[in-house]
Amino acid sequence: MNKFSLAEIYTAATASAKRNIPYSTLKDDIVRYGKFENQMERGLIKKEGRVWLLSEQALDEVYGSQDTENKEG
Repeated sequence: MNKFSLAEIYTAATASAKRNIPYSTLKDDIVRYGKFENQMERGLIKKEGRVWLLSEQALDEVYGSQDTENKEG
């Protein structure tokens, strides 16, 4: 079982704002395009009721680490 601090878990809305990704793009990547399929299988992302919960690790794996992006930019 994965253990994360609450600071590393985001709703889809919070994750999209944090990563500067449109909410609709993030939701499509999860639901329509299967970009998070591997992360779902590993418990790094899950749907709880109507809310998607995503770990920082899952976001880093799919979109790249923010630390790397900040250093390059």
